[in-house]
Amino acid sequence: MRQRTALLIGATGLVGGELLEQLLRSEHYERVTVFVRKPIACTHEKLQQVIVHFDQLEQYEEYFHVDDVFSCLGTTMKKAKTRQQFIKVDYEYTLRAAKLAEKCHVKTFLFVSAIGADPHSMFFYNRVKGETEEALQRLTIRSLHIFRPSLLTGAREEFRLAEKTAEWFCYGFSFAFVGKWKKYKPIAAKQVAEAMYYAALSEKQGVHIYECSEMKGQCEQKRGLSRQQ
Repeated sequence: MRQRTALLIGATGLVGGELLEQLLRSEHYERVTVFVRKPIACTHEKLQQVIVHFDQLEQYEEYFHVDDVFSCLGTTMKKAKTRQQFIKVDYEYTLRAAKLAEKCHVKTFLFVSAIGADPHSMFFYNRVKGETEEALQRLTIRSLHIFRPSLLTGAREEFRLAEKTAEWFCYGFSFAFVGKWKKYKPIAAKQVAEAMYYAALSEKQGVHIYECSEMKGQCEQKRGLSRQQ
């Protein structure tokens, strides 16, 4: 199999960090480029770090000549401080990256959205995520994969009391996440990263949307196949 090249945007986030490790370990990728605002403490023979100004994303078009673009961009209202800044990061930056990917004819664009994403939602966060998904699907990218994780678990750099409390609550009542509620069960950032990785390698064309249960199932299936080989 020919080795692939990847561009990862959002490598410092919870999912992005896990995905970076996965890509660097993989025998299927020969080069991994990451867009960062400042250098990250990671060195690897495959890794190329590019310091970017996201407001001038179009200046970095040359780096979009890759097989796969992974977009793990995202912020919170606490960090963004205003709705306008939140929209800029979660919607505008993501869409501009996708348009560059489209222009450079990437094979696959993979995007971390969120559970409940809906352009008509009464909740601002879910509405922006839904509008982003909708905009991405209007582009002509050969393979578009959208991932909708529920509450993400993993080791964050900063402690978030609200999220940690919700995580404890969800695990305490994990027995309740069955049937139609299954997709709301917390998911490890590592599993989301693995699902993105496997989706890129699958080379399935068209638009594909994954809820939490589908991501977990995909990872379990791939691990099972690996053990049999």
